[in-house]
Amino acid sequence: MRRIPVFLLLTAGLMSAKWYQVKVPLNQGITVHDLGDFDVVNLKPGFEAEIVVTESELDKLTEQGIPYTVVIDDMETYYESRMSGTSPFGDYYTCTEAYAILDSLHEKYPDIISERMVLPNDDFDDLTWDGNYVYAVKISDNVDVEEDEPEVLYTGLHHAREPITVNICVEWARWLCECYTTDPLVTYLVNNRQIWMIPIVNPDGYLYNESTFPAGGGMHRKNRNPAGYPNRGVDINRNYPYMWGLDDQGSSPNPQSQTYRGSAPGSEPETQSVMNLCKEHEFVAAINFHSHADLFIPPWGYRSGACEDSVAIYNWGEACTRQNLYGVTPDGLGYRTNGDATDWMYGDTEVKSRIFPATVEVGDEFWQEYAVKEHVAENFPLLIATAKAAGPYLELKKAGWVDENGNGNISPGETLNLVLGIYNMNLRDETGGINVELEGEDSRIELLTSSASIPSIGPQQSSLIQTDIQVKVLTAAPVDSAIAFDLILTAAGHEYVHTVILPVGDRELLINEDFDDQNCEGWYATGDWGFTNSYSHSRSYSMTDSPFSTYPDSGSSYFRSPKLDLSEYVFAEFSFWHRGSLQKGRDWGIFEVKESADAEWKPLKHWSGSMDAWQEEHFDLTRFCGTEEFQMRFRLYADTATQVLDGWYLDDIELAAFRGKVTTGGISELTDIRPMLGPLEGLTKGNLYFSGPEGTEVKVEVFDASGRRVAQVAGITPFSWQMSDLKGIRLPRGIYFVNTISPSRQTARKIVLTD
Repeated sequence: MRRIPVFLLLTAGLMSAKWYQVKVPLNQGITVHDLGDFDVVNLKPGFEAEIVVTESELDKLTEQGIPYTVVIDDMETYYESRMSGTSPFGDYYTCTEAYAILDSLHEKYPDIISERMVLPNDDFDDLTWDGNYVYAVKISDNVDVEEDEPEVLYTGLHHAREPITVNICVEWARWLCECYTTDPLVTYLVNNRQIWMIPIVNPDGYLYNESTFPAGGGMHRKNRNPAGYPNRGVDINRNYPYMWGLDDQGSSPNPQSQTYRGSAPGSEPETQSVMNLCKEHEFVAAINFHSHADLFIPPWGYRSGACEDSVAIYNWGEACTRQNLYGVTPDGLGYRTNGDATDWMYGDTEVKSRIFPATVEVGDEFWQEYAVKEHVAENFPLLIATAKAAGPYLELKKAGWVDENGNGNISPGETLNLVLGIYNMNLRDETGGINVELEGEDSRIELLTSSASIPSIGPQQSSLIQTDIQVKVLTAAPVDSAIAFDLILTAAGHEYVHTVILPVGDRELLINEDFDDQNCEGWYATGDWGFTNSYSHSRSYSMTDSPFSTYPDSGSSYFRSPKLDLSEYVFAEFSFWHRGSLQKGRDWGIFEVKESADAEWKPLKHWSGSMDAWQEEHFDLTRFCGTEEFQMRFRLYADTATQVLDGWYLDDIELAAFRGKVTTGGISELTDIRPMLGPLEGLTKGNLYFSGPEGTEVKVEVFDASGRRVAQVAGITPFSWQMSDLKGIRLPRGIYFVNTISPSRQTARKIVLTD
């Protein structure tokens, strides 16, 4: 074990360097690869980079002939002056505060959150250089048991000057604990995942910043390895073994550098602690939180180009960033890193199983205290999407109907087919076959076919399919009425229960705009939005953000709908066509909605990059039915990077809705997620494993192909049973139908028994 004397720690504090944020042009023969010794905090490829440097590093830039402009003269003083001063670190959690919150959660919820666990390392008697520990916590329904459930990992504070990452991890733990049993999604995730967090990977560096700048604003980045005095330490996120030291652009061999990779791969106690946890568990997904840049960064860091699972990981990133609008960068940051945690988690498959990871860069500055609550809140959808992605999870994207007349209206006497759009959130595995059940009794309809099967959906892929489920609307059914059904999707041993609506009546077009009359009554635009005949999807005109030139380099402008009264509608669908050219990962076209005049705008989807051909988008807006002041807008956001791109074009905007009233249930609402009741196997040599809510008493009846009951058994879930007849003799091979009956529900499943 190696320890650093306290007097050296204090001496280092007295001699801490002054930090600057400077801007370096990248259009004067200088590339970002010339800046490998520095922490790049903002990059506009081909234009400029902003980096963090010390006074001695400013001299180095001058010696190398690299021009720069100082953006922030003294970063620690700058950040300290912006802190609230109401407590140490303001609204950021200190090391002591973070651990105290986790300890209190364990005391209050001991069944679902573990106590803090020391993560062992290999060479330091489980301690860090300054004698601290790296801790982790686990959240799961049987927290003391290592269950056969998908595992997911979240890490914070690899770098000591990135305090928002601590708050995000701690508040995620708090939310899971406090909402367990009351929120169906949280309950599902805690019951069906093993959720791990390392909120502070680098306790030494964090405590050092606390000791030198107790009000907040400390700029120390690395751990506290004595190498590199007075800018001591190793960059933990350049110390992982995978591609360690590949070159001197992605990390530095210089101990004084902020990106110093250490003396050997995996040399640091903190690195070893994270690696050991990953080796002991089979994490499917992981998020490594950093700050700052508002980016979601998949592998690879050490080279350009996409990784093997880039499509699934990119789609996961898009799902994660629907709300916070972080850029998903499939080709990395634009500069190289080697020896980082994300590359090691994905790339090293010799000492552990492959993990699907991403680096998430939060916010616009290291110490941005006024935005702490905003940054935590905007990352909750990302945290949830990652927990979903670690294992089985189906998202219902669309539930609609195809009428036999083909006119879009749903009329009494018509027969309808159910159309479903389903997204497989799982990062690693296919869904397997999906069983669909529609349940409901109503005097206005006849349920002709209540079940259907959907083929397996690949990882992070979607399927839009017209199912075999058929409903006949009886001739006596009144128009402008609505019928609620329970829709049950079953896959991978779980049931996802939704309430869906069948509207009866005429399909009304509330918005039908092709822009050819160059008159959008009730719509409002800011900036340069206007009509153009440069491109159109149909006829002659479309709408664009910049009709006469390229779009502005910075700022935000929008094209907004009038207020729409949806209070008498029960079903709504929206579609539009678009194309465009936006700076990838930096500028965005965003579709947003809000439910009332006082509500905040909610982004439903965003786009970036080039779309050379017109493409159609569909949105199920049924969940907004019942509101009186619903609005939509198309917003163009651009950062400050210079560009000469054409912008965003819209055409053929259509909002269709059905009138009616529904008295039970929600609308396209997820009402329950539960273990599948019944046998998990569809093909077996005789043994059946019965799942369901734990402790449920069930009765099982087995029928042969002729409908004759040949076996029965009772048990309490979960349990297993060897298929045998009423006399205890093993059933012969063949096809059987197994009914599983509980006090609250009943299921039936076909089983093939083999030799």
